[in-house]
Amino acid sequence: MRLSEASLGLAALSGVVTGQKTTRYCDPASTICFAGWKGGNGVTIGVALPNTTAPPFDTVLQIVSPKANGWVGFAWGGTMPYVPLTIGWINNASNTTIYSSRMAYGLSLPQPYDAAEYSYLKGTGYNDTHWTLNVRCKGCSSWHDVDGKEVHIDPANTAVPLAHAYASKIPAQPANNRSTFNVHTAFGHWTLDLSQGYNTNFDSLVAANLVKEAPPPSSSTPGPSSTPAPSSTLSTVVAPSSSSLPVESTVPTACVGVSAAKYTAHLADGWKAVKVAGDLTQPRGMAIDSAGNLLLIQNGLGISAHTIGHDGCFTSSKMVLTQRNLNHGIILSPDGKTLYASTATSVFAWSYDAATQTVGANSTLIVSGMDSRGHVTRTLAIPPKHPNVVLVSHGSNDNFDYQSGDIKVGRSCIKGFDLTKVPANGYDYASGGYQLGYGLRNEVGLAFDADGMLWGVENSSDEVRRTVKSVTTDIHTDNPAEEINYIGDPVVENKQWYGYPTCFSVWEPSVITDRKFAVGEQFVLTPNETYSDDTCAQHSVPAKLLFQAHSAPLDAAFSKDFSSMYVTFHGSWNRSPATGYKVVEVPFAKSAGGFGPKASLNSTTGYRDIFWNDAVEHCSTTQCFRPVSIAKDKFERMYITSDSGGEGEMIILGKI
Repeated sequence: MRLSEASLGLAALSGVVTGQKTTRYCDPASTICFAGWKGGNGVTIGVALPNTTAPPFDTVLQIVSPKANGWVGFAWGGTMPYVPLTIGWINNASNTTIYSSRMAYGLSLPQPYDAAEYSYLKGTGYNDTHWTLNVRCKGCSSWHDVDGKEVHIDPANTAVPLAHAYASKIPAQPANNRSTFNVHTAFGHWTLDLSQGYNTNFDSLVAANLVKEAPPPSSSTPGPSSTPAPSSTLSTVVAPSSSSLPVESTVPTACVGVSAAKYTAHLADGWKAVKVAGDLTQPRGMAIDSAGNLLLIQNGLGISAHTIGHDGCFTSSKMVLTQRNLNHGIILSPDGKTLYASTATSVFAWSYDAATQTVGANSTLIVSGMDSRGHVTRTLAIPPKHPNVVLVSHGSNDNFDYQSGDIKVGRSCIKGFDLTKVPANGYDYASGGYQLGYGLRNEVGLAFDADGMLWGVENSSDEVRRTVKSVTTDIHTDNPAEEINYIGDPVVENKQWYGYPTCFSVWEPSVITDRKFAVGEQFVLTPNETYSDDTCAQHSVPAKLLFQAHSAPLDAAFSKDFSSMYVTFHGSWNRSPATGYKVVEVPFAKSAGGFGPKASLNSTTGYRDIFWNDAVEHCSTTQCFRPVSIAKDKFERMYITSDSGGEGEMIILGKI
């Protein structure tokens, strides 16, 4: 419906709420009164609630936004991950205002969140300049946090931490309230005095203002409004006849009942790929159990099991464990009887039966105390020669996590933990275990070479600028490089520093004009007399090979003969044009100097693409296949997940 400016409540709010100040206002369209806040880019947010001290309770949210904003989001807990999020936007095609219930399970696209129930209220609509969203929410005052603990909003708190974000670009499918959307343009943290949003007759006011109309269209498998045609290698499914069933160890032509791939992809000569699953919820880490089943963490859902048929396709799927805060790391013990998985803060273990694809009723806490901010992916690994050790990689808590330069902090590092000596309450990550390098910004992918030595692939920093003599130069498009790092023996303590958050590797020397660099040399952001570029060479362990800046490597796996390392590139958000969104092969060899990449550190051609998206320059966080994790079966076929946008997918990739 089209509304006047008065009914939008803008006249009552204009200039009233500024900065951190909360002001009570009453919406003329509904007569509901709100605790209001007015922030950046013309956005006003109000929260109304009953005069109660007993959570959980219903709430009413009002978002007023200029039409120039593509979407506006509100975080009920003052941060992005693991709190209910309410996203609003206008659908110009049908002249309606849309709500979308979401929750983020990391610094990634928030997923549909069904534990909160919304109803439209009077006053929802738009005028020539603004749109308004008025909704009642059941389930926004109480939720479960990253550790699975119940959290409540305190209505008596006069400084409740809240947050908002907005973007200039509209969602991909404006009519679909489960649509994908791009990363925010800006965000802000603030507090609200909820007592100013009390309504003594709350229930009757809400009942009088409920709009009896159908909610906006939704879909369990949303995607971009304009989806590229599938490529010939990721083709529309055609059921194979009984006389032409694929032979074990090959990549199938198609998997019966699986929809066509959403995005066009290309393959290097000698490689083949096909989509094996879709409609997944942010598929991340994987493991193959002792019976050949594939276990998958679906971020925000839990762990699912997928039985692999003779042709590599899935014959059945089931949920093994429903636990929303499991977000990436998964590994099985060498005997296949124990399953380990991670949240942002903790590592748990369950007994596991591969024959029935079931876990025990109770979990054991192995590690806790990890930071829930910033990079929340926790990769797990068990060294092939040391079955009683679990390795846990912990990224930084921000783009530049300066505290992690102290080894005692226990971030931006890898640590090992003895599974035979787990304390009753688990290890504390920062103080327990033993060190396997630090100054590793976000070493998500871990792999073991032919000698059982540990390697990692690292995501380096975004938004990098270099300041020399008060002159600042933006060098972020092509610097710093992503890295392959050699960590070494996984059971020998390694206290070496790998550079972060001070020293970074050069990928494109030409844009650093104050000094002549070579590819692979290290630089600091602000060289001075105390700490210069040369200091890095003296104290920091250099990488063994580099990847293009912002490729975002997320997993690594060696070939059976260890002649190649395969690496997934999740793809950039901080580079234009985009880069990554592919799987690459890094040639490895053993020489007199030890096992390592064939190419030298100063090479920019030490790897080759084997799977990549079409028109990668147009890829974004909400479109294109975004490779995440690799799971290899006994035939050397690689199952690879993509958590891109609306429909999480999985492909099987292998040699012809």
